[in-house]
Amino acid sequence: MKKIYISVLLLLSISLSSAGVFSWFSQNDSRWKKDRLGGGSSIGSSGCVLSCLSMLLNAEATNSHVTPDKLNSWLKSNGGYAGNSMRWQIPGKMDGEGYGMELVSQIAKRNDWDYLSSELAKGNKVIVKVAGRASHWVLVVSQKGPANKASSYLVNDPGADDYEERTLAYYGGFRAARSYSGNWLDEDALKMDSDIYVEPVTEDEYFLYDLNNVAHPADVYVTLSNKLNVEISGYFLLGMFEENGNLMNIIDHEPAKVAANGSIDLIYQLPNFNELSTGNRSLKVIYSKYFSSMPSLNDTVLPQNQRTQNHTRTDTENLSNSTD
Repeated sequence: MKKIYISVLLLLSISLSSAGVFSWFSQNDSRWKKDRLGGGSSIGSSGCVLSCLSMLLNAEATNSHVTPDKLNSWLKSNGGYAGNSMRWQIPGKMDGEGYGMELVSQIAKRNDWDYLSSELAKGNKVIVKVAGRASHWVLVVSQKGPANKASSYLVNDPGADDYEERTLAYYGGFRAARSYSGNWLDEDALKMDSDIYVEPVTEDEYFLYDLNNVAHPADVYVTLSNKLNVEISGYFLLGMFEENGNLMNIIDHEPAKVAANGSIDLIYQLPNFNELSTGNRSLKVIYSKYFSSMPSLNDTVLPQNQRTQNHTRTDTENLSNSTD
């Protein structure tokens, strides 16, 4: 059988058209911005801490899909607030005490870069109160540079209406911090172990589809591995992307579980192989805790090292010698 593949480039970072490398929510999202916190203020006006904690819980591999409104409802029923103020240790009990996300340490010291760098090196994520604003908290998700530079720390800011790539330099540093441990679905959790192989029907089968005016389909194969010490369970979606990185639609999906430190072979059906040759489109695998025909790239995971070239490439040996 003919075999055509899309070569995957090994990259150090994912495309900037997606939402960074970690789950992100805006406190101003219309789905929950008017919901009230424990003391009566709204998520939109005072929900930065809640939104950061929702990012953490949603990115913890052992949890189900968590959003700010879901966490807010749970906190109000489980003593999570003192007025509008967060009781910081309580959200970690949502997924079970001593399991999943846990508050492990905190400081109230301005720009303690040694603390921040060491917590991230342990694999923790850190919520910080930023400088220059009365009371705003953001989530520090990774360090990309020297420990003593604010510009080295990538943050997710729940106060933005749309995702923006920011560092702590945007705020002039931080004034306090709280660190959480967990099994994070971040840029290192899922690894591409193969190219994305696209295997269309053979030319001698075309007439079967042409007789019924049906597009020529293809099978799609890819292997992923789980780098976490816990199982990853959910939906592995095959998305069609435009050249600019925008998600066009979901082609197929597989509900699956990947064992701790295990791997999985995924097989998809591409209904119309010719769609790939239109406008330099590409295929990517998206991991999601929930199924959607058009998922948000803000609360799902695009595994690293799978940005594809903008064209398909034919393996001449496979074309002449390969059989099914």
